[in-house]
Amino acid sequence: MAVKFQANDLIRDEHFLVLKKENKQTSKGDIYYQLELSNKDGIIEAKIWNNNIPQCNLEQGKIIEVNGKTQEYKGNISLIIDSCQIVTSEDISEYSPITKTMVFDIETVGKKFEELDEIEQDYLLNNLEKAEEDREVAKKKTGLYSIFGKVCAIGAFNPGSQKGIVLLLGDNDLVPEKENYTYKIFKEEKDLLTDFWNIAKEYELFVTYNGDGFDFPYLLIRSGINRVKVPFEIKKWGSEKFIDLQKKIIQNNRPFKLEILCKEFGVENPKEAGVHGGDVNELFDNKDFQKIADYVARDAYSTSQLYMIWKEFMSGI
Repeated sequence: MAVKFQANDLIRDEHFLVLKKENKQTSKGDIYYQLELSNKDGIIEAKIWNNNIPQCNLEQGKIIEVNGKTQEYKGNISLIIDSCQIVTSEDISEYSPITKTMVFDIETVGKKFEELDEIEQDYLLNNLEKAEEDREVAKKKTGLYSIFGKVCAIGAFNPGSQKGIVLLLGDNDLVPEKENYTYKIFKEEKDLLTDFWNIAKEYELFVTYNGDGFDFPYLLIRSGINRVKVPFEIKKWGSEKFIDLQKKIIQNNRPFKLEILCKEFGVENPKEAGVHGGDVNELFDNKDFQKIADYVARDAYSTSQLYMIWKEFMSGI
């Protein structure tokens, strides 16, 4: 994530943490410093040319106060430092770059069983839901399968900014239950998915609860069906970019339900208001979009709270 400067910005008395410092040499033998600096907005490359080195006092791992000017080269913004000095009065943690993180959850709805053709009905009952003895219950599970369902809501929360957004299929404006949330309403699933991926491509880390098994596969398949381009590759397994808390907080190879973990960890339970994932189809049919939006917002927020506990106390980071 790059610090948000434009070319030819004058930099005066800005503070950065020195992440890296390397002594370099030009083809003519002139010495210069190559630096990597950071603050809360991100990371920027910097240089100190030979003639300005005497005006600069810096060390790797220290905060420095900088004067200089930005430049653009091959589409990248860097900083040319004229002078700098070490600052000892500030906390280094305040200048460490924050990984832009999206914690999200999706809600889905399915076609009515009667809307499926005979082949689809047979496939649902005798393949996908063959373990379900109650046929009437099985018929109501179309929303669990991306080939028979669709994404009706996505709740996302940024633990860095402490702000969230809900993308929802609906037909009227809604007032967010939480003040730090924004709700956006869409008529078509394709538009909802397009907006989600446009937002997601600005993030560096994704956190879910059972996202490996459900959320990401569902989103990918529905995006393909709707011909919506996914802007980056989803590498869930063995990737530091995708964290599935269901796989991180586990015992005896058995995952826990999110609401149970919330209760035991002292986190707001998203289902305390009486809405569960199994209610979403009926709520959607009844056009009770407010309850769906509030529920998915709570789910993303609670998952974010759980993630912060895992990150600080359990992850070993």
